[in-house]
Amino acid sequence: MTLLERRTGTRRWLARTALALLVTTATTLGLAAPALAATGTVQAAGGLNVRSGPGTGYSVVGSVANGASVNIACQTTGDWVNGNWGATNIWDRLASGGYVSDGFVYTGSNGQVAPNCSNTRADSAVAWYEARLGSTAYEGYCEMAAENAYGRTGVYASAMADWNDAVARGTAHRGDLNAPRGALVFWNISAPYGHVGISRGDGTFVATSVNGRIGSARLPYYANYLGWSWPNF
Repeated sequence: MTLLERRTGTRRWLARTALALLVTTATTLGLAAPALAATGTVQAAGGLNVRSGPGTGYSVVGSVANGASVNIACQTTGDWVNGNWGATNIWDRLASGGYVSDGFVYTGSNGQVAPNCSNTRADSAVAWYEARLGSTAYEGYCEMAAENAYGRTGVYASAMADWNDAVARGTAHRGDLNAPRGALVFWNISAPYGHVGISRGDGTFVATSVNGRIGSARLPYYANYLGWSWPNF
């Protein structure tokens, strides 16, 4: 074990111990556990893209300069990225908004240093569908439904156009049934338009045209399942 590894291990142990002590003390006193956060320094030549969700397929909503200090509100898992210290699927949600890969943020640890955060955009998109279960209002407009669930409209002409763009951008996970929560799931049906829904992250999805209405089913459900991709909107 190198000196760097020993120091890194010590920092992780101290961070875990401090967190455990804080949570235990709060619980013992009958108080709510504190909302912890962390800071880090961007180490990415040319700056680091800030994205709307925890994955490289999410749209870029800003950037942070190399060497800049960032406040990390919470962390979650998303796409694997080959960062400065190896592969990681940890993504940092910045206090200022948006997500950056932890692989390019120096925090003093290769592990998690901030509380877990849910993917609020994904949760909101799934909730949009769930609030409309049984509705026939979007029949024939599956792409519009998926975009509206994420607060957008008119981005792609069809589900197939959306999928083809994901393939071109290299963000398509072909044939993978393990779609994370909030990911778009695609099928090559209803030619030439295709079909799209949103994964619930548990092997099921929500979409239009489930028995003729917005509903939920287990993947793959329809024929000609293509795969999944993070939304580019």
